[in-house]
Amino acid sequence: HDMMKKTVLLAAVLLAALFWAVPAFAGTIPTSVVPDSARWIVHLDVEKFVATKLFELLDKDGNIDIKSRDAERWLKLDPRKDLGGVTVFGLGPDDSQIVFAVEGKFDKATILAQIDRRAEHEETPYGPFTLYSIGRDGYGAFINDNLIVFSEGRAALEKTLDTADGKAKTFAATALSASLKEVPAGAFLKGVLPDLSGLGKEIGRSKVLDKASGLFFLAQEKSESLLVRLQVTAGSPESAKDMADVVQGLIAMARLSESRDKTAKLGALLEGLKVNLDGKVLRLDFERPSQVIADLLSERHGMHRLFD
Repeated sequence: HDMMKKTVLLAAVLLAALFWAVPAFAGTIPTSVVPDSARWIVHLDVEKFVATKLFELLDKDGNIDIKSRDAERWLKLDPRKDLGGVTVFGLGPDDSQIVFAVEGKFDKATILAQIDRRAEHEETPYGPFTLYSIGRDGYGAFINDNLIVFSEGRAALEKTLDTADGKAKTFAATALSASLKEVPAGAFLKGVLPDLSGLGKEIGRSKVLDKASGLFFLAQEKSESLLVRLQVTAGSPESAKDMADVVQGLIAMARLSESRDKTAKLGALLEGLKVNLDGKVLRLDFERPSQVIADLLSERHGMHRLFD
């Protein structure tokens, strides 16, 4: 399924960034390329993550085997040294309107030479930019030597390029941008999805989110503890309570599973999860010491054992 492939790809890129990248500059949101019509946005600031104790522990442990071959093959960079930040935003409800913006120290000449070797590639001038396409792989462009944007849909990418060129407004003055200002300065991962209908039908398959109208999340480290917040806004207080009940049910099932299998290791995680309900807003707050998280992800426990 195309959506699942893109989800896996995005997860791979983000994970590669989380566990391997040591950027040479801050990975802030490239506001100048995000159109004011953006419906949602997710951003990973790699620099902030690699400054955390969690990253230090995982990097030192060396037991998390996360590969970066895709980034090396597609972007011609070493994620451990060259990746700065990853921003993903949506301009509409389908996959063709999702845009990726990746900051890094790219080998532009090598990337362009590789594209040129593909028989099906096309190059189209677009204002001060050049639009590249390779068969069914979508469209991409260099905003500058350190910023690449790409999308499955040409219209979405052209809108992004128009924004970068100053022909269209950025999202800087929008409510979406304003909502990001509530995120603590230390957060390395943040996302705002005010209207979940903008994610298409896939989101409705979640038992927790099928009654949600908006979503906000962040992750940061504070005092060597990992803090994750997921805030979901429902259409009504009743829908919010229904979602809270589903979450509490999943927690109860997980605890029961661990009582039957002591190797599941879920208890150590669930101790840090708090469920708060306030009218139409459901908030899940997770906090655990970075050392505990690193231990759970280490080889001796095994990531796959957490949810067996």
